This record gives sequence, structure tokens and C-alpha cells, in this order.
Amino acid sequence: IYLSIYLSIFIMFGLAISRSSLLTFLASQGTSSSRQQAIRSFSRVSPLSATNYLLKYEYIPDVLEKRGPYREGHLNLAKKLIGEDKCLSGGPTGAPNMEVPTGALFVFTDLESAELFVKEDPYVSAGIVSGHTIEEWNVVVQKE
Repeated sequence: IYLSIYLSIFIMFGLAISRSSLLTFLASQGTSSSRQQAIRSFSRVSPLSATNYLLKYEYIPDVLEKRGPYREGHLNLAKKLIGEDKCLSGGPTGAPNMEVPTGALFVFTDLESAELFVKEDPYVSAGIVSGHTIEEWNVVVQKE
């Protein structure tokens, strides 16, 4: 309840405060068990504060004609990392109603897995991927 009151006050007066500042403030207000519980629940890592890694591929224009011999290996690698809970999802990207994808997007749980995917992906070694980037993505909101 203390957390709700303090957050309401900060929001009502338009005050910006970082999580660490709020935790420090709450801790300075004594050691009652309800305040300590509020601090623990507020500082707990939740799925909404997860850090993921986005692997973005750029494909060559004739990707559909050239991917055939490499597609099974590409998909199997993704499925392997999904099975290990290292890859959350992936698939082709492009303009709405695309007929030919211009790239792909994959979401990984850690940087090493994204890098491993690039290193071992047959699409990369076969030249189907013309470029790639890996970006950190801090999930702030999502559907529960």
C-alpha cells in the first residue's frame, strides 16, 4: 500500500523518479514488513522488464529462388534454439502484402544465441543474407 501511495504522489505532481531512487526512498521510511514487501515486489524482475535481442536480416532480392537448398538447415537451427528457449520467434519481413521478403526478424533471449545463429545459419554462409544487425530490446509493455 505504501508503494501505491508514493507512486500516486509522484505521478500526481508530475515528478519523474527512477526505480532505484524510489527503492532508496522506500527503504529510508523504516522497516515495517509491509514496506519491505512493497520494496521486494517492486524490485523483482518481471517479464515486462526482460531484455531480448533482435536479429534483423536483409535478404538478397532473389531470396526465393536461392534459398531452397539451405531452407531446411536454416529452419532447423531456429527450431533448435527455440527448443532450448534461446529463440522466442522468427520469420520473414517486408512491406505489407509482400510476395518476396526483404529480410527476417528473430527474437533471442541472449546476445550469444543471436550471434550463434548468424554464425551457424546456412542462409548467411550461402550469401542469402546480405546484411544483419543485432539490437538490444528492453521489453517495457506486453500483453500478459
